Amino acid sequence: MANRRVTLVRLCKTEDGSWKRYPAVIGKNGRVKPGWVKVAGLEREYREGKYQLRSYVGAKMVYTDAGEHAGEAMAAREKAVHLLAAKDSAVSAGVKIVEEPSRLNLMKELRRFITATEDRGSSSAAKVYETAAENFLEMTGKTYADELTPEDILKYQRHLRKRGLSDRTVANRHQRVMAFLRHIKLNVKELSPTRPRYEEALPEIYKPEDLKALFDAIDDTDPMKMILELLLKTGLRDQEAVLLMWRDIDLENGVLRVRSKPEYKFKVKDKEQRDIPIPGDLLEKLREYRKHNPSRKLVTGTASDQPNRKLLRSLKRAVKNAGLNCGACATCLKKNKECSQWFLHKFRATYITTLLRSGMDLRTVMKLSGHSDLESVMRYLSPASDDAIKTHVSGVQWM
Repeated sequence: MANRRVTLVRLCKTEDGSWKRYPAVIGKNGRVKPGWVKVAGLEREYREGKYQLRSYVGAKMVYTDAGEHAGEAMAAREKAVHLLAAKDSAVSAGVKIVEEPSRLNLMKELRRFITATEDRGSSSAAKVYETAAENFLEMTGKTYADELTPEDILKYQRHLRKRGLSDRTVANRHQRVMAFLRHIKLNVKELSPTRPRYEEALPEIYKPEDLKALFDAIDDTDPMKMILELLLKTGLRDQEAVLLMWRDIDLENGVLRVRSKPEYKFKVKDKEQRDIPIPGDLLEKLREYRKHNPSRKLVTGTASDQPNRKLLRSLKRAVKNAGLNCGACATCLKKNKECSQWFLHKFRATYITTLLRSGMDLRTVMKLSGHSDLESVMRYLSPASDDAIKTHVSGVQWM
């Protein structure tokens, strides 16, 4: 009965400028779909608004603010449901419940943590922290920081493994949750004395024949072809590519500068700008594209010149249309549409590996790729994959 007494709604600004309340959309995974509501049985998105809880005091309907973020709102609803149930039980037993506002509320602290991360210019980092921590709090069902126990951490890890996530992903999610708990001054060594282990994988790179097949399959007039070539021949990170602007490219001298974008709350990794030389063939394609699109700000942007956050989806679609899905990975077998062997960061790994195999020294590759230490670059040295080394080993007299 308690669940039916608390409804999560969204007070949102509609097309005609009026403010109306509609039920929030909750997905099959139990999470709120940010900004989406149900209007006459159909799902619609209203970006401007806030969440509220609708409940009753006797026969009177009341609304309580539940924040602007979907995760915060869902946590507020769960807390209200549990509190109502507890109050009902307390009334039956003749006991009065006293709430403790001085205790550290986990969801409220998470909002502060995410805001602080965004303020540092790390919008992409804020998103991954938010996803991991929200999932953790939803899974544990805990409201206050002093309720967390080591068993909650282990339970979260089991939950991630049950979902089929890799050991590396489990370790990454664990690390993000620990960063949040450390931010609110909890003793993470007591909560989790050991972190999940995983086998450090070598960077994956594309084979020349696969790249040729992909580029041959994409029409020359498709901007995606130029974008993928840009990733391959400059080694940009995903966010760097998404927010790359024409002002960052010197088309006359063939140099691309990676720098922060305050307007998008983006800062370059390690707080250091870097210049990347653009190969001649790619430079000509960029010049030609710019000639036909002189007013655009973003190099890889959408048709409306907004950051294109769906480059990965476009890559997956191009790979499938070219018949290059591996057909053996989990996503190919389950979904039959998105091959896990193709992803954007793999172009960066291919760029770094190709430079190293061409004979370029480590320190120069470190500067071009934007790494802060040589050890990170050395991970891309894979002697077993180098044809010259394999030929040398094959020529050794073993007996």
